[in-house]
Amino acid sequence: MAKQITIKVYGNTGNYIDTWGDATFKKFTKEINGGLGECVIKLARKFDDYDEFNSVDLNNEVRILISDKDTVDLSGGFKLIYSGYISEYEPWVEGGKEGVTIRCLGYFTKLAADIYKNGTITTITESAVDIGTMFKNVMNRYIAETSNQKLHYDQATIRTTGTTGTYTFESRSYREAIDVIKSLAPADWWWYVNEHHEVLFKPKPTTVTHDFIFGRHFHSVRVRKSMEKVKNAVLFYNTDAGSPIYKLYIDQASINKLGRRIHRIFDQDRVGASGDADKIGQGFVSEHKNPDIKVLVDILDNNEDSKFGYDIESINPGDTCTFFGFDEKLNETFKEAMIITKVIYSLSKVGLVVEPLKSSIVDEVDRASKGIDDINSKDIPSVYST
Repeated sequence: MAKQITIKVYGNTGNYIDTWGDATFKKFTKEINGGLGECVIKLARKFDDYDEFNSVDLNNEVRILISDKDTVDLSGGFKLIYSGYISEYEPWVEGGKEGVTIRCLGYFTKLAADIYKNGTITTITESAVDIGTMFKNVMNRYIAETSNQKLHYDQATIRTTGTTGTYTFESRSYREAIDVIKSLAPADWWWYVNEHHEVLFKPKPTTVTHDFIFGRHFHSVRVRKSMEKVKNAVLFYNTDAGSPIYKLYIDQASINKLGRRIHRIFDQDRVGASGDADKIGQGFVSEHKNPDIKVLVDILDNNEDSKFGYDIESINPGDTCTFFGFDEKLNETFKEAMIITKVIYSLSKVGLVVEPLKSSIVDEVDRASKGIDDINSKDIPSVYST
């Protein structure tokens, strides 16, 4: 059966407004340690008559649903694959053509739009709290402080880690607080906001989610290896004037092979104990000491031919996968379950990025540290400990 697309629009309070029958889109992304990314939708409408301030309005929610042979047993026969809010729209005229381009973003992006707070208090301290509970506390404040918010969680979606941490959040956004919590968590933990607005915080699955077979589900694969983001030494500095922590964390084997590649972390009094500094420093080195090994592969949809392709709507970031169908040597390369960090969805296929969890984290840390190193290094001790 042909794949059918339905795009519905809701107000920011959840009220149904309209179903766009003239809407098209090419793709959208889903990424670990984040959520649903940008989706550009085009409406075949007139420049001066496109339902502005009704269905086409900023902050309206857009939901994309699909129906195909894999959804026939679902309630209503449709599956939700995307939800986001209208962040921008642009009516246009070009020659004899006209239309409206709408840009949607996933709801996880709203976590960066406000400060983590309790009423007017923007300094929040967590002392010897499980890292998962710390995550829940951030989400509890977001839910309590945000009007018409969509995000939610339960005990199954945000799990406790079995490890505790102490940290003081000072005027951080909710997104920044979550990134800090991710850095305190054990290796291979990740977070994600899905199309149902559920907030997930989980470890890498212990069982394989998807088995992909060469020649049946995909026809080509690329493996990219890079040392550009390797960080095998971390210099951690807590600026507490009373008992500063200034400590180096290294992985000597990585240094011997790739040379010393250092990253600096300036904490500004938020980490109160050396044990928590160790969690951050040792954890960062552990996740960034090895070269990136990134597998890039397109998985074909199975809707046109049941013998080939895959139910691409079932693939999500945070899932694990293995690849089969190669010769013995290549099968050995792909034998371990690898985590899917990014999904690029289109109607006929999904592009997958399979890689270590670290990549999306180091980018965020690098961005956050730019422009403030000079301020944070003021009065730094002249000697660090190891």
